[in-house]
Amino acid sequence: MKNNNYIKQTIVLICVLFFGFSSFQTLAKTKPIKARLIVQYVKDNTVNTLTISGKYKEEKIYMPAKGFELKVFSIVENDSLVFLGNVTLNNSGKATFNVDKAFEISQENYQFKIEYAGSDKFKKVSKTIEIKIANLSAKLINDEENYSIEATLTNSLGEPLPETALNVQLKRLFSPIAVGSGFYFTDENGIIVAPIESIMPGIDGKLDYEVLLKDSDDYGTIKTVVNTTIGKPIVDESTFDERTMWSPPLKAPLVVLVVPNILIFGIWSILFILIFNLFRISKNKNS
Repeated sequence: MKNNNYIKQTIVLICVLFFGFSSFQTLAKTKPIKARLIVQYVKDNTVNTLTISGKYKEEKIYMPAKGFELKVFSIVENDSLVFLGNVTLNNSGKATFNVDKAFEISQENYQFKIEYAGSDKFKKVSKTIEIKIANLSAKLINDEENYSIEATLTNSLGEPLPETALNVQLKRLFSPIAVGSGFYFTDENGIIVAPIESIMPGIDGKLDYEVLLKDSDDYGTIKTVVNTTIGKPIVDESTFDERTMWSPPLKAPLVVLVVPNILIFGIWSILFILIFNLFRISKNKNS
């Protein structure tokens, strides 16, 4: 009798554990997922933008948070929020949002808040960043046919920012080319000088050099471009409109078109004359 009660209790305990584990799994599956937002400030010449990306972890794999509807706010004095607009993450979980409107209000530091309201699948999430204002200017220096790029980095008060790394590179079609060592540290006056060791070819001699403050914790990413005409002009050596051996049939050299036709015509003429003479000979024999 005791054994029967023991067996019954064991069966009940196993059932309780099984249903409890199943309920736990169900709750785990229905529990909203926490997504992650990454926000970076980018200043390209005079255009101020936020580069936003989102991702979440599902089954130990990070997935892009595509389709997320985000609200962008600017935080002003007294922690007041100024709504700037909405942005939707693309299929890669990325988006770019222009925040020039926020800089119409003069401040020493600027704060931005990006907010996702959440859904049945995802938790509500927000991200706040704070950036300081920095100004980056650059120009071309011509010293006895030796060219260099001079750049100056200052804060919002015009004070130099020393010992800050700046990248100098030449814009190309596929990827930029580093100028000199590629990066330089500003001196006590916030200035760098990057010598241009070799002049690259460019369309009509145009070469565009970029100076970049990249992924700064305080200032974000700042980029300025120096447009120059010091490049070696590219000579158009295309033979597309010329008659060459590698051109399409309609643009083949005249000699290639005329000479073979003359030879073919001559061969057929000889064959015709031979056949005609054979015909005359056979006719005379019969007569």
